[in-house]
Parts: sequence; C-alpha cells; structure tokens
Amino acid sequence: MHCLFKTGYLLFSFLLFFLGGGVHATTLDDLRAHDPTSDKTWAEQWFYNIAVPDVGYFKVSLQTYISPDFEVPEPKAYIHLAFSPLDGPIVKHDIFHDEIILDNPDNPGEFYYEVPGLIVADKNHIDINYDFFDFTMRWTGEHHYYWHGNNPGRSPLGILKEIINFGPEWFVYTMGTPIHYSFSDGNIALMGGGFAQLDKGWFDDESSSGIVYTMGLSDELYFMLTGGKVSDTNIEMWIGRYISGAHDMIFYPAFNGLSVRRESDACEGYAKIEFSKINYKLVVEATADPDSFYSQSFPSDVIFGKGQKYMKSMQAKVDFSLYKKGTLIETITMPQALLEFSGPLACETFFDQL
Repeated sequence: MHCLFKTGYLLFSFLLFFLGGGVHATTLDDLRAHDPTSDKTWAEQWFYNIAVPDVGYFKVSLQTYISPDFEVPEPKAYIHLAFSPLDGPIVKHDIFHDEIILDNPDNPGEFYYEVPGLIVADKNHIDINYDFFDFTMRWTGEHHYYWHGNNPGRSPLGILKEIINFGPEWFVYTMGTPIHYSFSDGNIALMGGGFAQLDKGWFDDESSSGIVYTMGLSDELYFMLTGGKVSDTNIEMWIGRYISGAHDMIFYPAFNGLSVRRESDACEGYAKIEFSKINYKLVVEATADPDSFYSQSFPSDVIFGKGQKYMKSMQAKVDFSLYKKGTLIETITMPQALLEFSGPLACETFFDQL
C-alpha cells in the first residue's frame, strides 16, 4: 500500500506538469542575490562549508531576510560563523545587521554580499573582519559542480523541481573546491589550504518539515547526502552526490523504503543511509557525540512561523562502503564531517536541555 501511494504521488506530480506546469531550472548564475518575491516573508541563504584536513571545519552562512514586522520591506542581514577544530570546543557567532549591500559595484549582476566594516563576499572570495573571528577564503582550484552536462547548476532535485516547482529554490554551486584560507580568533592564527562546498537557497515559503543532512570534504572524498519529509507528510525523499578518486556517483531523488533506506537516532547522534542504484549500493554510517551538537535558529524559522529546530554537529565520523553487484569495492572513513537533524527528525530532549 505504501509503495502504491508513493508511486501515485509521482504520477500525480507529472500530471500537474502536463496540466499546466512550467519548466524552470536553476543555473550557476543564480548565485547572485534575487529580488524578493514577497514583501512579508523572504529568506535567501549562502552556505559555505570549509574543511581543513587535520585542523577542522569552518562554517560561514550568509543570509538576507524580510520579516512581516518590518516597517520597510528591505532585506536585512544574518550571518552565522562557526569553527569546529578536530579536537576541542566549537566557536560560533550569530550576527544580525540592518545594513546590507547586494549590488556588485565591479560586476553588476554577479554575486555580492557586503555588510560594511564586517564582511565582503563575491564569487571569488570571502573576507570577514569580526571580533574574534577574522577569516578569509579564496578559491584556488577547479570547482566540482553537482551535475555534469550543460547546466551544472541544476537543483539536486532535478526534474522534480523543474516540472512541478517542487520545494524551495536551491542548488549546489560546488561540491568541493580547493581553497586558501586564514583565520584568527585573538588566541590562535591559522593559514593554509583546504576544501570548500557552497550551496544556495531562496524562498518565500518553507516546504520541508524535517531533514537529515551530512556532508564532508577531504583529500579522498567529496560527499553530500540529504533527505527529509515532504511538507507535512510521512513521505521522505533523498538525494546525494559521492565523488572519490575512483568513483563519481549522483543519487537522483528517491523515496525512503524504495531505493533508499534510512535509520537514524538524533538523540544518539546516529544516522545510517543506504542508497541503491543499478549495480551499486552505497552504505553510509555517520556518528557524532551527542555533546558535539549545537542548536541554531534561522531568521526564516521565525518569519514563516514554524519554529523548526535544528541540531548540528561538525564532528561526525562517517564510514562509507560502496558495493558493485554485491561485492565491496571501496571503503572510506572520514574522521570529521557534518551531521544535522531538524524538525521531527531531530531529538526533542536535546532542545529541552538547552
């Protein structure tokens, strides 16, 4: 019965397209800021995940938002900064600012995000000058885009997004790119090379009620796997990308219980996901100490009135086993990666203890 319901849901989605849906696809040019589609509820977000092997992870989240209580519906800025060393406590800052510049003075129409005196970011670099979090990052190598082909900036949701406008506008600008960075917090100073992933989303109404997300970058592997509940249903859809030295795999949108199987316990900091496709199966197990998680409340959670809760760890250990026709052909362990839970897939008692 459940399989029939899920199949029926897909057929209904395609029927919507033929009854009047339109085709729309994100592109790499969508990295730029967009005009808000609502003067009451709006959020646009750029997420940088930056891995430095043997050092730790940095997270830089740049956002604009419009809330119903604004007297003037002009976007304001929210910035999330975090550093999680390989060993040691996480450092994080949440910054709200009224003034923001989104027009690129040198290259009109290209991505630009500036809070005067605090941060300047464009498609080539980030410069942050914040008390106890001075950070710079510049790309130094080739981008590894999510998709092959003529449009590498398509949403990972692929055709489901394009023909029925399913979910928010979202795409992965790069799965992983070599970078050079510098960091200082007043006590330590770090500098060197690493890898960065960047994804981007914008929307005026939230659609997911809960997700599991894991990603990581290393000399051996770039990966991103995520899935969650569709709106307020019990249907879960999953997607992902896996790029190792020997294998490059895209996992198209799939439903839990069919070609994807998920087990998770956010209270234990555990998630296991199995992706199956023709001839291949990828088994991913992510574990993180429950004490390594921290909570984050985005402005959008308030804007859209859902109050969705997020718990995030930047200290997850992730084990990968890749099979071909039932034979194990690759195993990789990533000692530090990201693991996140939200909404009903998060741990309720975790937030009770905050």
